[in-house]
Parts: sequence; C-alpha cells; structure tokens
Amino acid sequence: MSKSSLGISIDTLYRRLVAETRQSHAHGRRKGEPFRAWQRRLREKLLELLAIAGKPRPAPPVRFVEEARCDGYVRRRGYMAAADELAVPFYLLEPDPTPAEKMGVCLAAHGHGPGKVLPVGIAPDEHARKLIDEGERDYGVQAVRQGYLTICPDWRGFGELMLAEDVNAGRSGCWQLAMRGMQLGRPLLGQRVSDAMQLLDWALARNDVDRRRVVMTGNSGGGTMTLFASAVDRRITAAAPSCYFCTFADSIMAMWHCPCNFVPGIQAVAEMADLGGLIAPRPMLIIAGTKDTIFPIDGVRAGFAALRRIYAAAAAADNVELYEGAGGHRYYAARVWDFFREKLPAD
Repeated sequence: MSKSSLGISIDTLYRRLVAETRQSHAHGRRKGEPFRAWQRRLREKLLELLAIAGKPRPAPPVRFVEEARCDGYVRRRGYMAAADELAVPFYLLEPDPTPAEKMGVCLAAHGHGPGKVLPVGIAPDEHARKLIDEGERDYGVQAVRQGYLTICPDWRGFGELMLAEDVNAGRSGCWQLAMRGMQLGRPLLGQRVSDAMQLLDWALARNDVDRRRVVMTGNSGGGTMTLFASAVDRRITAAAPSCYFCTFADSIMAMWHCPCNFVPGIQAVAEMADLGGLIAPRPMLIIAGTKDTIFPIDGVRAGFAALRRIYAAAAAADNVELYEGAGGHRYYAARVWDFFREKLPAD
C-alpha cells in the first residue's frame, strides 16, 4: 500500500498546520479593541513566551578591559554583569572627538557568525573579511561614524558566550544553548533580549546621551534581535532589522532555520507583522534582499503589507518603509542612516 493511500507526508502536514493556525493575538482579530490596548495585551503575551520581565532595571555594573583608538572613534571592550550574573561581553564605540551635543545610542546586533567582532569591523578570518567588505556587516562602525554611542554585544551562543564543549568541537554555539533554554523554559531569544535591555539600562543612565535617538539595527539574527527587542522595549525609538522580517509562515516555518530563531508557542499567538506592530508608531525600516533564500522576498512583501496596515491603524503609515537590496542575505546600509536622521529629532 502506498504512503499516499494511507495519509499525507510530514511536509504536507506541517504546511497544513501552519496554514490552519489562527493567531490569538493577531491585529486582524482586534475588532473594536483600542490600538494601545491590543499592543499592551500582545506585548504582555510576548514577554510571557520569552520568559522575561521586559522592564527597565537599574544600570548594571560594567567594566572595561581594553581600549583602542581608531579612525574617528574609540573602541572599548568590556563586560556587563547581567541580572542572572552572566558576564556579557560587548564593544563600546564612542565618537572621537567627543561631540559637544548629546549623542544618540545605537545597539548594533550581530547575526550568526563570530559575534560582536563583525559589527565593529574586526575580521578573524577571510570569510569574515568578505562579509564586512561585501556585505556591509560593520554597521557598528557605520553607526559611530554617524555620531552614535554604539554598543555591540555578544549574544548568548556566539563570540565569548559559547559553551566550552562547542568551542572545543568547533561547532555552532547556539544549538545547545537554544535546546537547554527550551528545557528550562527560558527561550534563548528571551535571554538575549533581556541582555539588550540591560545594556540600554546602562547606556541610558549616562548624562551624555539623547534618549530621543535610541536606534537598533542588525542583519539576519541581528534582525531577529532588532525586531524582538524593539517590540518589547519602547525606549528604542527607531529600528532597522535587515534580512529577517518576513512572515513566519514563509521563513521560519517553511525551511531550515537555526533553533535560536524559535519561540515555543508563538505561531499560535502572532505573526511577524503583529510583532512589528508593537513598534508602531515608532519608525521602522524593513531591509530585505531580493535574492535572500531564507527570508524570501515574496514573504517579506506580504509581511510588510500586513505591517503597513497595522501602522496605518496607528496613524503612522509614513513611519514604516521597506528597502529592497538587489542581492542576497546581507546588510544593506544605503537607506538606514538617512532614515534614522529623517525620522528622529535633530541633535
């Protein structure tokens, strides 16, 4: 007896399950609920799924261990003591000379790879150098040269935050941490978002920063972080996720993706456009590659159309844009810094 006569394939089953799932907190099911009430309800559910409090904390302890003077900025490497006592490594890039006016803050989020070194333009090997030179992955350096006080952390599972066994085996650092986080009921993505918020706690406690100009950007996994952190933390005043925003149905749930992209239960709660709607009316630039194979452009366009409808409901349709780069899965800087400059208050 053939398989087809017995039932459907596993691929068909999961396509059907995704298609049949109706998100409980989708904007399309808001009906007469006030927009802000919908945002509040979805944000609370998202925080529950991420297993984090999602609230600002007192500035955490920070210690710097080295400093280098670069072309137009100073680069410092340091550590932040997170709420769970993890020492979170990060680079801080400060404009040099120090601006007379208060600086904006940029949280530059790396994606999969060697970690925080890419956004600061440090290439540990030839592949990384190619990513920087051809893929514009040094967006931390781009930010500081735009006058931002720029924070480039290692996310858990990358850089200095890999398990020793993964380092010794020469394998990706996020798989085991993602699985162990699920076992503990602490999704890895939630832990990373919490770290991002605590780094902002530290930065925003400084008296030389402009709280009206707090931006976040990143490529791939850094785009994931940009979307989720900005959805949770309203202190981020503008966001530019690159090569991540799509629909879950067309990307995360349609093809192979690393487990640190997944949040247990989120498919039944919201689509990606709904999470983007938590950022409204704050400005957001969606960046995509027309040839990106893991966040396909048709899904990006469909997700953006839904997102634009949500921004329109927030009377902020002009605050969301889609920039399409004519290439693959990389960072596209062409519109980013002008977008932030146009949408945020002047110095």
